Amino acid sequence: MTENKSLFDQFIDNLAKKKLAGSNRKVLLAVSGGLDSMVMVYLFNKSGISFALAHCNFCLRGKDSDLDMALVEQTSVKLGVFFFCKKFDTKKYSRENKLSVQEAARDLRYSWLLETARKNGYDLVATAHHLDDSIETLLINILRGTGIKGLGGIPEKTANIIRPLLFASREEIEEYARIHKIEFRLDKSNLESIYLRNRLRKKVIPVLKEFNPGFCHTMRDFFELMTATSAILERDVNTQRDLCIKKEKNGISVSITALLKYPYPGLLLFEFLKDYHFSPSVCRQLFESLPGQPGKIFHSKTHQAIKDRDKIFIIPYLPEEDYKEYNIEMADYEIRCGNSLFRFEIKPFSFNEAFASDESTARFDAGQLIFPLTLRKTKPGDWLIPLGMKGKKKVSDLLSEKKIPVHVKKETWVLTSGNQIVWVAGIRTSETAKIGQGTKLCFVATMVVA
Repeated sequence: MTENKSLFDQFIDNLAKKKLAGSNRKVLLAVSGGLDSMVMVYLFNKSGISFALAHCNFCLRGKDSDLDMALVEQTSVKLGVFFFCKKFDTKKYSRENKLSVQEAARDLRYSWLLETARKNGYDLVATAHHLDDSIETLLINILRGTGIKGLGGIPEKTANIIRPLLFASREEIEEYARIHKIEFRLDKSNLESIYLRNRLRKKVIPVLKEFNPGFCHTMRDFFELMTATSAILERDVNTQRDLCIKKEKNGISVSITALLKYPYPGLLLFEFLKDYHFSPSVCRQLFESLPGQPGKIFHSKTHQAIKDRDKIFIIPYLPEEDYKEYNIEMADYEIRCGNSLFRFEIKPFSFNEAFASDESTARFDAGQLIFPLTLRKTKPGDWLIPLGMKGKKKVSDLLSEKKIPVHVKKETWVLTSGNQIVWVAGIRTSETAKIGQGTKLCFVATMVVA
């Protein structure tokens, strides 16, 4: 503990220094009934800041869960403050959302706390994470792979969630609870070695403290340094983001040319992609692939990164659609296919309109088409005779010449008449059924991309 300063004095100083909360703010305290959160209640009560207690009962520990809830409720009555509580079927939520029980509890907790604060006029939500929690988080981040931001441990403020005890070690909190005889409940799951965090707490951190008795305070200074370093890096990354990243139809693209102008392009690429859950090792492999041939694909749990000629495309995984074909009769049709809307119509031929088309519109002699037409995605071996040419051309070659990205090629649609492709949608029409002097009815196909 800082010389001549009690935990309460440090608490008040930290609130002011970090601008976490003041007398003009109402704070909803997330209170489990455990040591850390009960000490936080005591500190807030002594501070004069307006607060209420909120408790999540995850119904995971039987009678113990109910006793935790009872302690928090009794404390609220004793202090004369509002008490909010919610029981969750955590295991059911975990199964339905394919999450671990710990992930499910975290999702339920933060969602409910924020909603409760919003509905009841509380400006902030406070959790009782402390310095040892932040050290454990740092070690977990290192084991899993992290960047500069991950070295800063747990942030003291995220939107309207504050963590006002991050300056204090577990030992300091325990001492304060002992001196002031603060009642709390022990969560026995914190003693189980099946969780990585608990193993680090029981087996790794004690060894580090043997090497450096002041380890916790050394880490507190380290976190402040890394947080400041991260803020400087983030400011630089945001500037580069505007230069390198472009929004695309299904995601974003990163300009390889702009990326390579940065002094540390590998680091910059990781900073761009970490929010899409790409690990440092995958980002490194992607960066090393940049001089190679286009088309290589890299994966995270939520996205894929496709290295193209001069861009890296980042797109989310989408549910795989069953292969579909649409029959188009000799009538007006409108069909939505993913992000594209197709319109087909028959109209009297007008020579003035015959060639007034762009890549998104194609016009044909309706009398030369074989109905029903078929709208489908490209297949290997597809070919057509492009308008103005005599020989066949593979659709794959046509797309390559147009420098269509690999992931877009798979989403390309073609319109067929009989067994022949008459239109590669948005790309090229064919010689088949082209407009001529004898055309009486014009078949117009239009593609609109959402």
